[in-house]
Amino acid sequence: MNTGICKGFAKVMSSSLQKILNNINGDSAPVELQGLAGSSKALIVSMLSNKSGSSLGGKFPVVVVCESFDIAEVLLHDIYYYFGKEGVYFFPFWDVLPYDNFSPHKELIAQRFQTLAALLNQQVRILITTPNALMQFILPRDDFLKNTFTLTNEFFRSPDEIRKQLLNSGYIQVDVVEELGEFSFHGGILDVFPLNIEKPVRIEFSENSKVQFLKPFDIQTQHTDQTKLDSLQILPASEILFNQENIDYACQNLPEFRKECKPEVLLQLRQSLQNREGFPGIESLYPLFYKRLETLFDYLPDEFILIIDEEKNLNKRAENFYKEVFLEYEISNQQNKLTLSPESLFLNHRELQNKLTKDANLILNSMKINNTKARKVHHIQFVDNKTLRNQFEREKATSAVGYMVQLLQKWHNSGTPVLLSARNQTHADGFQQLLEDLGVESTLAGNEINTNSCPWFEWLEKKAPENVDYKIPILTGKVSSGFRKLDSNGKDLFVLLTEEEVFGEKTRSRRLQRAQVHQTAGNLDDLREGDHIVHLDYGIGCFNGLQKISAGGNQNEFMQLVFAHDEKVYVPLEKIHLVQKYINADGTTPKLSKLGEKAWKKTRSKVSKTVENIAEELADIYAERKARKGFAFAADDLEMQKFELRFEFEETPDQMQVINSVKEDMENEMPMDRLVCGDVGFGKTEIAMRATFKAVQQEKQVAILVPTTILAQQHFETFCKRFEGTPFIIDVISRFRTATEQKKIIKRLQEGKIDVLIGTHRMLSTDVKFKDLGLLVVDEEQRFGVKHKEKIKHFRASVDVLTLSATPIPRTLHMSLMGIRDLSLVNTPPADRRAIRTRLLPANEYIIQEAVSREIRRDGQVFIVHNSIDTIYEYGRYLDNILPNVKIVIGHGQMREEKLEKVMLEFINGEFNVLLSTTIIESGLDITNANTIIINNAHIFGLSQLYQLRGRVGRSNVQAYAYLLYPPDMILSGIANERLNVLQNLNDLGAGFKVASRDLEIRGAGNLLGSEQSGQIASVGLELYTQMVDRAVKKLQQSESGLSVEDIQVKLSQIDQMIPESYIGSSNQRLSLYKAVGTLPTKEDLWEFRNGIENRFGILPEAVLNIFRHAEIRLWGQLHGVEKIEYEHNRLRLKIKDTAKLDHDKLVEWLCDDQTSLNYVPENTLNLNDVPADMPTILSRLKQMEHFFIVNN
Repeated sequence: MNTGICKGFAKVMSSSLQKILNNINGDSAPVELQGLAGSSKALIVSMLSNKSGSSLGGKFPVVVVCESFDIAEVLLHDIYYYFGKEGVYFFPFWDVLPYDNFSPHKELIAQRFQTLAALLNQQVRILITTPNALMQFILPRDDFLKNTFTLTNEFFRSPDEIRKQLLNSGYIQVDVVEELGEFSFHGGILDVFPLNIEKPVRIEFSENSKVQFLKPFDIQTQHTDQTKLDSLQILPASEILFNQENIDYACQNLPEFRKECKPEVLLQLRQSLQNREGFPGIESLYPLFYKRLETLFDYLPDEFILIIDEEKNLNKRAENFYKEVFLEYEISNQQNKLTLSPESLFLNHRELQNKLTKDANLILNSMKINNTKARKVHHIQFVDNKTLRNQFEREKATSAVGYMVQLLQKWHNSGTPVLLSARNQTHADGFQQLLEDLGVESTLAGNEINTNSCPWFEWLEKKAPENVDYKIPILTGKVSSGFRKLDSNGKDLFVLLTEEEVFGEKTRSRRLQRAQVHQTAGNLDDLREGDHIVHLDYGIGCFNGLQKISAGGNQNEFMQLVFAHDEKVYVPLEKIHLVQKYINADGTTPKLSKLGEKAWKKTRSKVSKTVENIAEELADIYAERKARKGFAFAADDLEMQKFELRFEFEETPDQMQVINSVKEDMENEMPMDRLVCGDVGFGKTEIAMRATFKAVQQEKQVAILVPTTILAQQHFETFCKRFEGTPFIIDVISRFRTATEQKKIIKRLQEGKIDVLIGTHRMLSTDVKFKDLGLLVVDEEQRFGVKHKEKIKHFRASVDVLTLSATPIPRTLHMSLMGIRDLSLVNTPPADRRAIRTRLLPANEYIIQEAVSREIRRDGQVFIVHNSIDTIYEYGRYLDNILPNVKIVIGHGQMREEKLEKVMLEFINGEFNVLLSTTIIESGLDITNANTIIINNAHIFGLSQLYQLRGRVGRSNVQAYAYLLYPPDMILSGIANERLNVLQNLNDLGAGFKVASRDLEIRGAGNLLGSEQSGQIASVGLELYTQMVDRAVKKLQQSESGLSVEDIQVKLSQIDQMIPESYIGSSNQRLSLYKAVGTLPTKEDLWEFRNGIENRFGILPEAVLNIFRHAEIRLWGQLHGVEKIEYEHNRLRLKIKDTAKLDHDKLVEWLCDDQTSLNYVPENTLNLNDVPADMPTILSRLKQMEHFFIVNN
């Protein structure tokens, strides 16, 4: 402990909190602490586990029960902050429902089993769990221990015996190990991926079956690490273990269920038993396999401390969970599935409540509760920091940050212990700099104060010292929030603040978001050896891996590229920014360029001219709009705020940013012309609604133009619901209205009696006239014809236009066009959006029946895709036979438009349960009630098309399911199998963006720039094309301050600049880091990127820090117009591109100094001598030279 940092915190030991915690184990009645806030619960748990001199002695685990998974996860990470990770475990419930047709994720089973193993090995200090996990019956301890074994270097057993042991322990034998719970045998080598370590392990045996070595290996390269393990514990890999004992017991039990389920269900289970393999959802048959099941309580030692978090909420959650289990049981039973009783799978909520009440030692509550139970209640006055920043208006401070700084200084001056917390060392550095600028003295605790070994008791209980001479310490670590301790008069006695609580969360997250855009620009982390690349100077080639080459006394990495005739080019790390991955929409193989030929230069020149023309055209449109005057809407008032508060969801940061941009545009005299891109369901409609409200509130009319009648009807219903309770009149004009109705609508529109009109291209007819149109919203403009687009252009002359598009455009292109095209991206899915669970299965009626009935049970609807019009009606009859009580409707593209519209509308209105269709559902429809999709003959579709089809579901907070079916007698080709498995494994939100949506991006670029651009994109690849657009736009705007990345050379000899494989093992990730650092445009972005790398991989080694310093030198050169910076033999040489950038008077003054080590070589070179081979010194010397450069701001 650094006493200098903490000397202001006098060690005054009050007894209160410490006494309470010390007496917990000795009390006969449980203790209740009320009034806990922020992350203080995690601190209490940590202090209780750490308390010294008590009967605990660090031996008994502390068990905390939280009401839900989300709350438990927050508490877990906060405990890591206060206590550390060692001995801290989480036991979650499955991520599937009871009696589900899906199995829990392997990662989740791994987390559960790691916790069980730690309990049995007495390694648990703190255990966090939830009521449903405690209620669940699990694998008995004897079975768990029997199927856990350890391999060491002294281990003797034949590989075949180990293979049998692994199969008994639930592992699956494969050719190549890639997933948890897999193993493979090749000769005398065993590869296995146990559930308790991060990497799979390779084990080599000698001829006499002795283990020779245990080495972790990389999944991508399959290469082993240098590290050798002394031993390897292998945990069971599955909750159902197919060993002979369990199989015999299950076979013995099966006849009892003959009357209760279909014969084919029993047959499937019998086959699984014979083949020793499970099927999704088998975990709900636990009692079939084990004579006696246990709960988590049985794994706990005889003595432990039990903490209940928010008791009332927890009991309610347990009761609701058991009701849900019972409901699922009844539904499963009705389907004649093999369904075991809830009592055989779970404790009921009353049994759980009795156990918790009997064993509870400590109850934590945030609110003050009047409780009649026989327990000691202590009210602790802890408050959170949520409201601090919002108080600045009341205090008449100039800003929220200013107010927070005043508070910090006030606390500091009064001697109140104040601690600040930053997420990591990079953030702490930035935090300190910002505070210093604002006049607050702070000090970096660094490694001297560790958050999990701080004297929290002393700090919480201390009295204010007389002389305050300490600086405010900044701790490092991730904590969800800080908190304050108050006295009985509401005065602050202790303060812990996070950087977000001082500076505000939104600003920081937006800045981080921007940095991520730069990280993904031209990202190379999915580049594999053999992939095609584009080099700016040499053309299209192949990537042949990273090579280490020694030069100038230093070993550095180079990128090896192969061009036509097997000619090779080695690209140094400082030139990696010249290389892009080649991406093309149709995936065709490009022709390799020949080195030295002019063909590539011609291609590049041709594309460059086209790009410049597009940029000019867009810039002209922008300039024309700028010259016009439109209507400037007034700023938001109270009514607008009320309308926004009625939005039932929480806005995403992206969404809020776009809403603010749209409002700013509308409040400006220049007519708005903004394009908003984002997936369906990401909140674009709400953006349009807020713009609409703003317009109609100020007595302007709004036109909402959509491409189809169905979408018009959908928007009409959505707008009517959202505008309920407002005085505004909304109507729709489309083919669903009769001719008479349409005439009435047009008449009322001209009279100003309709505020919002929603319609198809019918609205663009000459007879449709508005009295005072103020805003036009266009949905999916690219789906309108040329004539309609021309008419839309006329609107742009005087009214605000907001265009919405669900086709994504490349983020890089979006960044490039900022400034000449008002573009906004909504890339963040809603907070409660869940990833789609995907199954790849041979088609059978049982799967279809289960999937459809499951969806209908929760009042949902189903898409079934059968992409053959010739056989769709025959397939419909098959579905009618196997789904007798289900209403099915058929829709396909060869139907008359009116009939197809009628079918779709009836499905949207809930008149049918199932829509059987071709791929016409691929775009445009947003049916939040349809959350299951079954794709028949999935093997015939491309990956991108499957990704889009699957994207029709999962558009709400309801768990969505996708079933990819292929004919049961078909053996899938390697490519089809790989493609379908990729999609099945892409369960993370947004995970498929890079893999499956590249052609969507290119289509998006075509939508934005004109579809004829697709050929141009193909000739140079998407990444280089967007880079060219970026350069063309900057050239037009003359916004390049200094030089571009391509115009500068930085060559630093004698300096070690390389990412060690020990720091980042993956060559792809190293490549991406080299590239990103070489192209980041600002120091702020560099700072944020460095922070991200430290977060992901740990503290940066010196050689990696030098790469970031190299980038700082590059940025310095770009800013000051220095085209070449070279360092060798202790001399720094600068070649200035434009000598007008030099302040000659100051330069002469420097050169005339007797002590100077600088000399000037005409016309444009400066040499600085006696510079040590040390990056911080080189940077420091460059900064000293800044005063004789002229920088235009």
